[in-house]
Amino acid sequence: MRWVTYLSPSGGGARAGALDDGDVMGSPGTRSLGELLEGGNDALAAAHERAVDGAIEIIVEPEARMCAPVAPTAPVSVRAGDRVFEIGPELVRGVDDAVAPEARSARVGVAALAGGSGPTSAYTPACLWLDEAGEPVELILGPVLTTADDLSGDAVELSTSVDDRENGRGRVAPGHDWLVSGPGRVRALLPVATPALEADDELFVDAGELGTYEVRVGSQV
Repeated sequence: MRWVTYLSPSGGGARAGALDDGDVMGSPGTRSLGELLEGGNDALAAAHERAVDGAIEIIVEPEARMCAPVAPTAPVSVRAGDRVFEIGPELVRGVDDAVAPEARSARVGVAALAGGSGPTSAYTPACLWLDEAGEPVELILGPVLTTADDLSGDAVELSTSVDDRENGRGRVAPGHDWLVSGPGRVRALLPVATPALEADDELFVDAGELGTYEVRVGSQV
């Protein structure tokens, strides 16, 4: 299953949406994607079926304004190379949110999310923005949340580029110990480090099975 959290054009609020054949199918009811995930895989599958069969609105995926799939309520544990960060919930954003103006480089990888009482159940791209001193200023999650049963099981291949010139590459195994065995509901492993980026550079992130997106450095829209 593939899910997003998007801003509803009819009400402006964040809403869970199931992805189906290139469309975002607005989930009936008011439960967030985080709440649906807490119910475990069976409950999430039932919610996905309800959204596809009875969507309250349908939006072509590229036209949807994406939020972070879930809104963490506790710090997110992030490992980027040899460094470990605890990123506060207030720094978590979606791919369509403004990029902090002080962002100068990025660390890209995968975030794993636990659902219900079981093990890690879903994955999403993750991008940590660092300032000139190498300190975190923003963590972007999403746009798409993919359940573990929808992945091939192979390592997720990752790359970043600007103007079609690759500037970073790496891979993350979904079963990596950092992602599946530590505390916290959301954990991220970020093996790809970009070089210094300039304002208005358009960073393209390719997270393989987890999807792609592009974001402009310094964008405030």
